[in-house]
Amino acid sequence: MRAGFWLGGVCLGAIVAGSPALAQDKAGTLNATTSADSGQTAGDAPSAGDKEIVVTGYRKSLAEALEVKRNTDQFQDSVVATDVAKLPDNNIAESLQRISGVQIRRALGEGTSVSIRGLRQNRSEINGRTLINPNGRGAGIASVLDSDYGPLSLFPSELIGRLDVIKLQGADRTDGSLSGTVDIITRKPFDKPGQLISVSGSTVYSDQDKRWGYDGSALYSNTFANDTFGILLNATYSNKPVNEDSFNSFTGYTPLTSAFNTPAHPKANDPNGDGIPGTYIADFRFQRLHEKREKIGGNGAFQWRPSPNFELYGDAAYSHLKTSRTRDWFSVPLSSNAGDYSSYTLSSNEILTSGVINQVAQGNAEALRVKSDTFTSALGFKWSTNDGRFSARPEVNYSRSTMDVTQEFVRVQSVSKYPFTFDVNEGGIPSLTGPAGLDVTNPATFRYSNAFDNFNRNTAQETAGKVDFAFKPENSFISEIDAGVRYSALTTTRQTVQNQVAFAGTTPANTFLLSSGPSIYGVRDYADLLGGNAPSIATKYLAANAWALPIGGACKTIAPNSGLCPAGFVDPLQSFRIGEKTMAAYAKVNFATRLGSMPLTGNVGLRYTDTTREANGAIKRASGLADPLTVKTQSVDWLPSAVAKLEITNKLLLRAGYAKVLGLPDSIDLSPNLTLNRLTPYNGNAGNPRLQPLRADQFDASLEWYFAPGAAFTVGGFYKDVKTFIYSRASYEIPPGEVAPPGQPEGYLITRPYNGAGGKVKGVEILFQTPFSFLPSPLDGFGVVANFSYIDSSTSLLDRKGQSLPFQGLSKVNYNLVAYYEKYGFGARVAYNYRDKFFDSVGPGSTAIYYAPFRTVDASIRYEFGRFTIFADGTNLTNEIQRRYVESPEATSFYGIQGRRFSLGFNAKF
Repeated sequence: MRAGFWLGGVCLGAIVAGSPALAQDKAGTLNATTSADSGQTAGDAPSAGDKEIVVTGYRKSLAEALEVKRNTDQFQDSVVATDVAKLPDNNIAESLQRISGVQIRRALGEGTSVSIRGLRQNRSEINGRTLINPNGRGAGIASVLDSDYGPLSLFPSELIGRLDVIKLQGADRTDGSLSGTVDIITRKPFDKPGQLISVSGSTVYSDQDKRWGYDGSALYSNTFANDTFGILLNATYSNKPVNEDSFNSFTGYTPLTSAFNTPAHPKANDPNGDGIPGTYIADFRFQRLHEKREKIGGNGAFQWRPSPNFELYGDAAYSHLKTSRTRDWFSVPLSSNAGDYSSYTLSSNEILTSGVINQVAQGNAEALRVKSDTFTSALGFKWSTNDGRFSARPEVNYSRSTMDVTQEFVRVQSVSKYPFTFDVNEGGIPSLTGPAGLDVTNPATFRYSNAFDNFNRNTAQETAGKVDFAFKPENSFISEIDAGVRYSALTTTRQTVQNQVAFAGTTPANTFLLSSGPSIYGVRDYADLLGGNAPSIATKYLAANAWALPIGGACKTIAPNSGLCPAGFVDPLQSFRIGEKTMAAYAKVNFATRLGSMPLTGNVGLRYTDTTREANGAIKRASGLADPLTVKTQSVDWLPSAVAKLEITNKLLLRAGYAKVLGLPDSIDLSPNLTLNRLTPYNGNAGNPRLQPLRADQFDASLEWYFAPGAAFTVGGFYKDVKTFIYSRASYEIPPGEVAPPGQPEGYLITRPYNGAGGKVKGVEILFQTPFSFLPSPLDGFGVVANFSYIDSSTSLLDRKGQSLPFQGLSKVNYNLVAYYEKYGFGARVAYNYRDKFFDSVGPGSTAIYYAPFRTVDASIRYEFGRFTIFADGTNLTNEIQRRYVESPEATSFYGIQGRRFSLGFNAKF
């Protein structure tokens, strides 16, 4: 917190020192251009006697982003790249977290996906069209464990010129955003006429596992024929390490079943007698993960403008990801069977926090390979009449994204059970000890117990076209009338081939282990696991060499000629196809008038959208066979919107807006699939193809004071009346064709999504930003950016104890503090981010899963000399941990350390 206190002091000093009287005395000119809606500048233009300040680097990007915010009529915030191939942060999501009201989810130490004002069902776009996702919409099963291979992590940040976050949807924006749209704006050749050549490269170091990575990019842009034709080509490459040490659990905390009761303690699973059973963590896992991510990206664009009233354009972008991961963990499974425990303790919250359990020891190994390719393209033109009063803009686009995930998993398990002493340690690293005589490195102690050869392919494809029209009346307060139509067809498929084998008995499988030899298994030695604080029994143990096994042949390699390894098969219950066709039309009236002497601008619009959906999957009969299942649905919505901007003075703006907004369910939630985990704890996941869209009425208002060039103080409030939302609920089921799993007579604990009714979201967002240009040199190189958001929500969703839950992914408090200095070619920046705890999801038995508060400190320095710039970045400098818990902070289900990362690089422009 020291960094946050220091930066908070800087911010407070900036507010005092940056009073308008001082700021206006030395107001400068911004040497910045944007594609904003009008030509206004942020702050008054300088007088003839003022000194011109040429703004570059990070300060310039802040000023340009502020201009975009001020000049648009919508509620919008932006992030502008500080230079070619250089976002202010290391990836898209981490740059977006600097925007007030935007909260990011982290996976393996990197920002991966965002919530806008606490809601997740939002659109990601590239140049105004869908940024295609191999999972369709949202995360999917391909987001293995704590990785999230979503579009914001797949798309290279080096291709980006600007990020826009539109928080209040206008009628002309594609529907599907419950709280906002992230629009990735790539660079175009007409952005900077003439020739531009840029190359950059950096080396990246992970201090936790002492590995290096590297990346590079190259851009060429040029205009020809008197700047009437331009092309841009951009290519990127990166090969970076990803790592994590963690205490983890596959399922987390699960309700204690009736098997926990004994004649002596008939209510052991519910000691306070309230009818709500206590919980236990399903397994203790101490894990090390290594991953190497190779990314190749590229984009190209052309623009041809032979006359002022016609422009033909096209652009395409490509992203390739190749990941190779190894994940090893030592585990001891806990259980809900009272006979397994010689002693135990339940906390006052009815959480099994410690005890001694008689159980097996497990050595686990996984090799994961992920390959993903994303392509998106658009072709269109802009045409207007000679007088500019009527214009048309047709555009067609095509996008396709695929992801192949291959998993090889092998578990070795002790032949005998041993007494293990465990303690969840109330939020710290849990402890685990075994008996003195147990040697978990001895092959004779273990047998093979499980082998997985899993493969799935996820594919999403969208074809879309639209035509937008605009008409500008003469001598009217109506400045422009916009209208348009859009058609899109999105298809999402998933095909799963799996072979999951649990070896019965002990002797045959143990023979496999002893005969397979050290080429198949080995001893893991991770003395420094979790910073050297992991239990010693979990730092040196036997596990399979999963990375050495042939793809799809793990089972047959460890148990050759046994007859125990059937061929992999396409699982119809985990394979599906979802087709969506959407027709939309809109009309929007833009106005510009005066309220007295104050300019008043804005728009009123209406959008119509009609979506038909067909979900194809399978349902299992009692006989065990699968029958095809097809579910068809349709939804029709009318979405009105209105926004107004009043310029009270040339520095003070007032905005107000309303919109009926629409969010769409994640594709995986719409699938008719059923996935069962046939290992303890026995649970499953299922989709719901009859889910309805998420709908809400949204109201926004803000007061914005642009008191100097590149400076502003803004306060905004919003309120959402959410009519329908999506939540998950878990209950015990015995699906057709299945029997109750061993030791769990209630059946499988299966989680499904449902539509909930009734919810409110309200919040306040504050932004303060100023360069200290009013100070004497060299102090005028300092500047500060601070933003704060407070978001509260209520829903009809209750946890298993009957307490109201907020929306998933919503943190009440989120703030950023950034201090920077730029002068004489030198630049430095320190950024602090805090995100409050948030409700993440519903776990087994309707348990509520939370992430603990998280804070990071990042820093960067750069030096520019002529056409060359060198820079160094550091992320997570305080080496923060990431922690997840269930219901109570003492119930830790994940404790992860990703370490610090440093990079050193250069950029050159010609």
